[in-house]
Amino acid sequence: MKAKHSQPTGSPSNEPKIVLPDGQPAPAVAAAPTSPQTDTAAEIASLKDQLLRVRADFENSRKRLTREKEESLKYANQSILSDFLPLLDHLELGLQAAASAPDVASVVSGLKLIQSQFERFLTDHGVTAIDAVGKPFDPHLHEAIGTEPAPGKAEGTVLHQRRRGFKLGDRLLRPASVVTVAPGQPSA
Repeated sequence: MKAKHSQPTGSPSNEPKIVLPDGQPAPAVAAAPTSPQTDTAAEIASLKDQLLRVRADFENSRKRLTREKEESLKYANQSILSDFLPLLDHLELGLQAAASAPDVASVVSGLKLIQSQFERFLTDHGVTAIDAVGKPFDPHLHEAIGTEPAPGKAEGTVLHQRRRGFKLGDRLLRPASVVTVAPGQPSA
């Protein structure tokens, strides 16, 4: 069966009416008035909705990244600290052994072993000691804590190192505390 199109008489509309197979007219679908103003208003509302959703997504992402960054910083040293714990264990064992050691030589030997473990730990984590003795004073690597006369040595050469300095890669962790050759005495 085909739907019949009938034109009601006296109807100002030129659109045909749809008649269902049982002879009843199809329900009229009210067409929304479409004017340029309503289309623009609908588009503006849609764009505002999209903007609010994008803004909310951005804010949620920002909060999540901030939370992840804080957590990452909080636990960033976990690996290094867990590597450090065996050194503490060995130091405690060394102190216990030193309390009952019959001679000083065994205590010194134990402390040297712990020192070598510390140095290996630092090397494994990218820390290098600054070799200063006999080198020219470098204010980027050394901290001068005094001067001493040293005949035959160039002024500004590092004579002694009081405290070792360390670097992590190319970054200075701590400058070496050094004593340098004093400027020459003026002749009279």
